[in-house]
Amino acid sequence: MLHFRHWLLVAGLALANSNTTSAQETASSKKSIITQKVRGTVTDGASKQPLAGVVVILQSDTKINAITDEAGAFTLSGVPVGRQSFIFKMVGFEDYTIAETPVISGKELDLNVSMNESLKKLDEVTVKATGKDRIKPMNEFATVSARAFSVEETRRYAAAFADPARMVQNFPGVANAGDMDNSIVVRGNSPKGVLWRMEGIEIPNPNHFTAQGASGGAISMLNANTLGNSDFYTGAFVPEIGNALSGAFDLNLRTGNNKRAEHTVAIGTLGIELATEGPFSKNGKGSYLVNYRYSTLALLKSFIDVGQSIPAYQDGSFKVNLPTAKAGTFTLWGLGGYNVATNSPDEDSSKWDDKNPNIKYDSRSQMYTGGLSHQYFVKKDAYIKTVIAVSQDKATSKDDTLNPANEYARVSIQRSGITNNALRASVMYNQKVNARHTYRAGIIGQYWAYKMNQQYFDFSDDTWRNILDGDGNTQFYQAYLQWKTRLTDKLSTTAGVHGSYLALNDKYSIEPRATITYQPNKNRFTLAAGLHSKPEHLSTYLFQNAGVGQAVTHPNKNLDLQRAFHTVLGYETVLPFKTRLKAEVYYQYLYNIPVEQDSSSGFSIINALDVYSLLGTKPLVSEGTGRNYGIDISIERPFSNNFYVLATGSFFKSTYTTYGGKEYNTRFNRGYTFNMVGGKEFKLNHSGRKIIGLNGKVLTNGGARESVIDIAASRQRGKAEYAQGQYFTAQVPAYFRVDGGVYYKVNNKRATHTLQLDVQNITNRKNFFFSYYDDKTASIKTVNQLGLFPNLSYRIEFH
Repeated sequence: MLHFRHWLLVAGLALANSNTTSAQETASSKKSIITQKVRGTVTDGASKQPLAGVVVILQSDTKINAITDEAGAFTLSGVPVGRQSFIFKMVGFEDYTIAETPVISGKELDLNVSMNESLKKLDEVTVKATGKDRIKPMNEFATVSARAFSVEETRRYAAAFADPARMVQNFPGVANAGDMDNSIVVRGNSPKGVLWRMEGIEIPNPNHFTAQGASGGAISMLNANTLGNSDFYTGAFVPEIGNALSGAFDLNLRTGNNKRAEHTVAIGTLGIELATEGPFSKNGKGSYLVNYRYSTLALLKSFIDVGQSIPAYQDGSFKVNLPTAKAGTFTLWGLGGYNVATNSPDEDSSKWDDKNPNIKYDSRSQMYTGGLSHQYFVKKDAYIKTVIAVSQDKATSKDDTLNPANEYARVSIQRSGITNNALRASVMYNQKVNARHTYRAGIIGQYWAYKMNQQYFDFSDDTWRNILDGDGNTQFYQAYLQWKTRLTDKLSTTAGVHGSYLALNDKYSIEPRATITYQPNKNRFTLAAGLHSKPEHLSTYLFQNAGVGQAVTHPNKNLDLQRAFHTVLGYETVLPFKTRLKAEVYYQYLYNIPVEQDSSSGFSIINALDVYSLLGTKPLVSEGTGRNYGIDISIERPFSNNFYVLATGSFFKSTYTTYGGKEYNTRFNRGYTFNMVGGKEFKLNHSGRKIIGLNGKVLTNGGARESVIDIAASRQRGKAEYAQGQYFTAQVPAYFRVDGGVYYKVNNKRATHTLQLDVQNITNRKNFFFSYYDDKTASIKTVNQLGLFPNLSYRIEFH
């Protein structure tokens, strides 16, 4: 067998060498065609060891090919610009195909591929295109309720605005929480249950204009110039994913080009961007990648009058990659941003109305995180990855009014300052035992230091009252073990356990999880079940409950970890016309949910969007529960033959129980959501140098839930009072939105120009957002979602 494999490799090398010469001659004879280099690395999917001897072939022209070296690296020269497909083949490994990925003139294409060792009898290498599941997660242990997404998708999907959180709203089981920000509702769960990870470790919420405890914001700090292919989970997480109940983003920053310098300049409605990448030295392997963005409107404000309440923000990200000969690979990375929003109403009270309210505010926040990663192979098929990261998220706000008695003063007078500092470290060991068995184990430690102060003004006695006031530190520890077994080429299992411990109140959780996958042919069946947990935001534990003349207490300090049992049954099959059908039936039981210790209360933290939802609540106890169950269905045709389609539908129910044991709808129980996104590219010339692309999206779902306002009681008490026993029983009108986009791309010899227009809510439909009681007019008023929102951008990528 060794002689046979050696013969195949020599034959492949000879073929590649002869074809490379032929390819160079072909390229020289077609000078009118603009070409680009395609580089990358190929690794073993289980051990992450570089694979030497992999044959890499351009599908449209098999004369253009290469073979990976000892570092798993390859370079394809003379690849024509446009969408291209690449085939990866090696004896003893399953074939891998990357289909219809864009090759542009302004930047070299970097492909990082992981191949799985085959369990079948070794076959001869043949050049034949094979299908590849492009949504298969990058994490080889994840097999259900998870999928990969690319940076190209975040730019291509209509109204995604290159934002991962807005892009995943097209996936089954995911819905938007509102047009005002990118928060997501996953399978009926609160957005608070979403986890963000970067480079293998947890990070704070990476969004501008957010709230403490929330997972979304108005504008993402993440940037498509620095993001690489990443994973998104909707439930039944693999054991290494902890501190999450609903969804998880597992983000990767891409590695900069280590062969030549490349740059990007972009200007658009959402910001002005500058990005650069390249090698540190001509013959070195290290590289850098840096991106910076500043808000366009804030910049214009310095020169012209664009209004008083224009938000300002800026953000940046970077990655430095430093491979060494014997000490492994070191990576330094970071992400951060700052934003401010202020408003000062006109002093002329006659100009105050619902659109120009008597509200004065100053809100500022910042988030910075960065880390050092190190990956080292301790032996051929085993490596250790260590990550040390620091972060700070800080927010201050002041809300006031020029005249509290005025009818357009719809704000509580409050002030707050919250700072969270964290030091995180993780160590992960990964071992490929053989082609059938791979296991991974790790520990994660987090040190949290906090300083929190929040007050509101009590008009009854003209006194500032504390809701939060304290500082200190605590720790959160996690550990996991997971084992993947490929019993046959059709049957595999993943099993493991995750553990969590919160030092603040000595609460812990042990969470076994398991998945089984059976794929006899084109059909694929999966079954997963497991336990999950998440602590509340620290401010919930430190909430103060002190009446006039009473001692300060922290009644929530001993709250347990929130817990959930997830189970998922999945089915996938390949349909004609390169289309894939996927369906998942799921059931989630949530328990130890904080609720008010009052049998008549309808409050549960399961309905909270952020920590400010706790204002004015009574002490909480971990005695609430919740249930989410439904079915997610998707039909997807990935980009092929110049067009793509993704249609998703979800039917679900989301309920919760109170301290009194009564069951109600959750705020997020919309019942259904449907989404269809698609697009097509048109070549304007034969070479594909000039392209026009059209993208569209149609979205509809059942309206969110609201509690019924008791108008009579509200008028009597001068504030919103809700009808007892009618918590989240009212459903607002159904949501409907149409988005669209168009882009024009031109590839010149050394630069790629892209002009793009994305429009959210093309029809300017006024979707219902929420209702509230206005004590100034003693009436119920409503607020609508965002109307038509265009985003025009121009981007040039060059070298």
